[in-house]
Amino acid sequence: MNNLNIKILPTLLFLLPILYCSLESHAQAQWNMELFGQADRGDDRYSGSWAYIDEATGKEYALLGTTSGMAIYDINQPELEELFFFPGPYSRWREITVIGSHAYVVTEGSGFGEGMQVIDLTALPENATLVTTFDSRFRTGHIISRDIYSDQSYVYISGTCGNCGVEIVDVAEPTQPALVGQYRPGYYIHDCHVRGNFLYAAAFFNSTIDIVDISDKTNPILIAQIEVPGGNVHSAWTTEDEKYLIISAESDGLPARIWNIEDLENMFEVTTYSGNLESLTHNPYTRGDFVFFSHNTEGITVVDVKDPRLPLEVGFYDTFDGRSGGFNGLWSACPYFPSGKIIGGNREDGLYVWTFNETPANRIYLTIKDAITQAPLEGVVVTNATNEFQSDATGEIAWATLETNMELSLTLEGYQTKDTTMQLIEGEQFTTDIYLLPRTVPTKELLSSQMPKVYPNPFTQHLTFAFDRPSQTTKIEILNSLSQRVMEQPIRGQNRIVLSTASLPAGMYQYVLKNELGEILINGKVLKY
Repeated sequence: MNNLNIKILPTLLFLLPILYCSLESHAQAQWNMELFGQADRGDDRYSGSWAYIDEATGKEYALLGTTSGMAIYDINQPELEELFFFPGPYSRWREITVIGSHAYVVTEGSGFGEGMQVIDLTALPENATLVTTFDSRFRTGHIISRDIYSDQSYVYISGTCGNCGVEIVDVAEPTQPALVGQYRPGYYIHDCHVRGNFLYAAAFFNSTIDIVDISDKTNPILIAQIEVPGGNVHSAWTTEDEKYLIISAESDGLPARIWNIEDLENMFEVTTYSGNLESLTHNPYTRGDFVFFSHNTEGITVVDVKDPRLPLEVGFYDTFDGRSGGFNGLWSACPYFPSGKIIGGNREDGLYVWTFNETPANRIYLTIKDAITQAPLEGVVVTNATNEFQSDATGEIAWATLETNMELSLTLEGYQTKDTTMQLIEGEQFTTDIYLLPRTVPTKELLSSQMPKVYPNPFTQHLTFAFDRPSQTTKIEILNSLSQRVMEQPIRGQNRIVLSTASLPAGMYQYVLKNELGEILINGKVLKY
C-alpha cells in the first residue's frame, strides 16, 4: 500500500469514540486505567516526576517535584510511602531525571540550594543522600532530560536563562558533573528530547523544533528544523521506530502534532491529536505502541500510535474536577517502570500511580476497486454504525477503532451498494481490497472476467487453475462431497496455480474462490478418477 496516498481521516472524525468518552469524563473519570495509589504530602504545588528502579532488588520508586523540594516514594504497595525529602529553592517548576543510581534535579527557583542537585539512591529504601549541587555553570533550569534509550552518562538542561539553549553535562562521575557542550541558538529552548545522536529542542517562542546533531557533544550542530503551526512549542518525543515525532504545544486550543521525520529534508505533519481542545497536551512520552500525554485538566490520556497516522485514544484517568483549560491538573506522567506502572505529578494533590490494561487499537485499511477493471474508486462512502468515511483518489481509506465486529455499507453513484461484515481480532491491522460492481454490468460478466480454466477435469494427480489475467480473488478452497475443506491455496495476483491432488480419494469435489472477507466469488465442480 502507498503510505503517502492512504486516506487519513480528519482527527475529529476518527476520534468520535474518544470524544464520547471525553464528554462523559466527569461522570466516568477513568477508562482502561486503574489508580494503584495516591499520596499528597501537603505541599503547595507539584510538578515533574520520574522513575527509579533498583536493579539489585527490582523495587520501584517514584521521584516527585514539589514547590519546596523533591520527595522519594516507595510505590511497590498501594499504600505509597514517602521515604525521603530533599528541600530546594521554592518553585512551581521542578524536574527530575535518573541515570544509574543517581537522581538529577533542577528548578527555576533561586535561593539556598539552587543549581543541579545530585542525589544518590543506591541505599534505598534505608537511605538517600545529596552528594553535590552543581552550580558552577548555571544556577537554574526549567527541564532536565537524558537519553533513556542508551546508557550514556549525559544530562541536558533546558531553560537555564532566556536565550541559553541547552547545557550538556557529563555525569559519569556523579559527584563531579562537568559541562561538556552547549546548544546556543540565540533563543529560548523550553525542553528537549534526546535519542542517540539527535537532540530535539522545543523552541517555545521561536515556534520550532530544532533537530540537532550531538554526535560531538562539544559541538552541537543544527541540521533540520520543524516550523510548528500555532507556536508555544513545549516538548516532543519520538515514536518507538524513530520515524515520527510527537510534538505538544503549551496552549489551550492547540492539538498535539505528529510529524513524519524519516527524511529530514522532507518532513511533514501527518495528523493531530487532542482529547479536548479546551485543554492542552503536555509532555508526551512513548512506550511501545502507546504515547502517554499529561493532558492538564483532562488528566492522563493514553493514545495508541502503532500507526502514527491513525492515533486513537485507548485510555484515560481524570485527575482534576474543575473546568477544562488553564494550568491545572496533571503536570507530567512517567511510564517507564518494568511493572507497567505509570506515575504522575498532579499539580493540586501530589503523586498518582496508575496501571493501564494495554488495550490496543484496531486499524482497517481498505482499497476499493471496480470489480471489472480493478481500477481504484474515489469517493466511495463507507458507513458503519457510528462513522462515515470516503475513499481518496487511490481508492484507499483507513481508520482506527476499538470495535471488533462491524457492519459496513459501501456506496458510490453508478455502482451497486455493497454490504459486508468484518470481524477483527483485538489489535489487528486489517488490510483488504473490496470490489464494487457497476450497476450496468450483470453478475455473470463479472464472473466470466475472473472465471478460471480448470483442467484436467476429471483429474488425477494434479489440478490446474489458469486465469486470463492475474487473479483478484484471494484463495482457492477444495471441498469434498460433505462440504468439508480438504485443500486451500492462496492465489492473489497469480495467473496459474497447480494443486497436487494425489492424496485425495476419488469422488466429486467443489472448488470455491474467495476474497479476504471470506465471500464466495466463484465456484464449480470437478471429478477425480
